[in-house]
Amino acid sequence: MARRATFIDETWNLGQPVLMLDAGDLFGVRSRMEREQTRFLCELTREFGYDAVGLGEYDLNYGLAFLREMIQTYALPFTSANVRGAADGKLILPEYLLVERGGVNFGICSVMDPAHTIMTMSAQEETFLVDDPATVLRDLLPRMRAAGAEAVVLLAHLGDAKSEELLKQVAGIDVCIVGHTQQPYRTERVVGQTAFLASSFEGRYVGRAECSFGVGGRLESVDVTIGDLGKEVADDPVMLERVEVVKQKLELARLAARGPYQPVQGSADEKFLTERECRKCHQAIWEQLRTSPHAAALGTLARKGQSDSPECLVCHTTGYVFIGGYDDRPPGNLLANVQCEACHGYGTEHSRDGKWAARARSSCVTCHDQQNSPNFDYEKYWEQIKH
Repeated sequence: MARRATFIDETWNLGQPVLMLDAGDLFGVRSRMEREQTRFLCELTREFGYDAVGLGEYDLNYGLAFLREMIQTYALPFTSANVRGAADGKLILPEYLLVERGGVNFGICSVMDPAHTIMTMSAQEETFLVDDPATVLRDLLPRMRAAGAEAVVLLAHLGDAKSEELLKQVAGIDVCIVGHTQQPYRTERVVGQTAFLASSFEGRYVGRAECSFGVGGRLESVDVTIGDLGKEVADDPVMLERVEVVKQKLELARLAARGPYQPVQGSADEKFLTERECRKCHQAIWEQLRTSPHAAALGTLARKGQSDSPECLVCHTTGYVFIGGYDDRPPGNLLANVQCEACHGYGTEHSRDGKWAARARSSCVTCHDQQNSPNFDYEKYWEQIKH
């Protein structure tokens, strides 16, 4: 983020009119800590001066109420032309925005891929309707032009192939900014009559397109620069300090959120080696267990929006309350799900005298107790995983 601030400052300092755009997935993944980090990201998005933000499926990760809270708190210019609430059938965001810049009236709209899955962390699971992008745009573009849009910019949260196909179906789009993509386009590219721009995802790149518009907002030329936010870009010192402060606060909050489930058991002298190491010598057993519910335990929580609940993670991950155990950050995230060491213990304590097997058998009731697994039948369940 500190490098992004440097690149954006350089862009503003060029002395030309700037139109700041984002094609969606501004928000983080579905966890409480990511939600708090998203608040900070929204604050910075406002400060960076974005003119329009398209809607991605991640932007509904924390529910519509949270999205609207961020929009109101930070005056974020979100837009979406094809996502509606299932309950009332109404668009959840403004269907387009009009922004004047450098004497040109820009009409900016956004569409999302109907195939993308929207899952929220809201208390009550929300459902949304995502209309066909081509159908929506054929109706919308003439209305945008009638409202004063001279140049139309589409924030296409569709990925590369589907964005390109959409441009072949719908005429009248001057610039297309592609979201939900993993590759930046480092040179000027035109699809039909549309400038096709993308700068990848996850904040690794930021794109700058120097455009020239003629009479009536007609795009005449475009020169693309993709900023790779690697070490060659200097950190903005003020932003770097702010980011570090936020990181420290989030870390304290993350540990506090664990409540009584702190990583204090075990020993700092031992290590979890992960199932990857176990597999080297126990391929057949690994193949057997990879299809068991244990192998998808964390995914079960994620589908219910509980992937950051400590009381659940203690049994749906490996070593959560042990030193060096599961953590949602690398390398601890390699211990997701119930792996070998969840039952057998630290891999560095591996023994061949039968003690590991005995430890595993006795570990089952740690999680399969009356409260969490009332129908647990030891012998029946053991038959499903014994090895």
